[in-house]
Amino acid sequence: MSGINDTNEMKKQYGTDQNLNSRILLHRLFSTNKQGWGHWVFENYRLEPGLSILELGCGNAGIWKANAEKIPRGMRLVLSDFSPGMLDAAKANTAAIDSAEYRVIDAQEIPFDSGAFDIVIANHMLYHIPDINKALSEISRILKPDGIFYATTLGKNNLREITDILRDFDDRIDFAQDSVTEAFGLETGGKKIGGYFNTVRVERYPDSLHITQARPLVDYILSSEGNVTEIISGDNIPRFTQYINDLFIKKPFIDVQKDAGIFIATDPDTRQSQ
Repeated sequence: MSGINDTNEMKKQYGTDQNLNSRILLHRLFSTNKQGWGHWVFENYRLEPGLSILELGCGNAGIWKANAEKIPRGMRLVLSDFSPGMLDAAKANTAAIDSAEYRVIDAQEIPFDSGAFDIVIANHMLYHIPDINKALSEISRILKPDGIFYATTLGKNNLREITDILRDFDDRIDFAQDSVTEAFGLETGGKKIGGYFNTVRVERYPDSLHITQARPLVDYILSSEGNVTEIISGDNIPRFTQYINDLFIKKPFIDVQKDAGIFIATDPDTRQSQ
């Protein structure tokens, strides 16, 4: 599946937050929904003083940084990632959050007691897990009976226009969008979570991209997963850059649909996590 759950590939992709930041920038510059993805996701969290929260695959913790003033006091926040480099970026971004703790954790083997957390979060990361069922079982296990699990992911139509642009350049390119949604997407993730939680609902975030500059799009694509950088490398990079520049000469903008959302799961089925 284009390496999206290959551990070695993920270590290269997420050794630092450089690739992630390139992708975030495109959305920050050209998203049509000005609420912002991170603020919308945060608004879905049911946070209260005294709760214990674990985020798996926290990345650079940008959502927590952007919403730091909204975090209730007296809350325990454990930010974790499988990448020490990502966790370093998370520490830098959340240095002002006194309640934050940091752990390197594999979501398939979570080193906490059963019922340890009120909330578990896994944003845009479950499709990277080699054994998703094992991770979901662990998540269900460490949640309290009235705990909540939040997981964001992508839908099958996400960035479809960029996929088409890449295939027009070279039809061998796999942008990994299909692999992501097959592994754990908005269309497939509910059934998988439903094996470990008795109640699951999904909320979609309405948004799109109106891209008016070539350079951020090139940087986004060259930071992406799949086999993009295997094919667009060396002498192919200037040729690809010119290809994207030519698209903007023909038309001053590229409109791209986005399809992303959040699963909210409650009532963990402890029988499945034993």
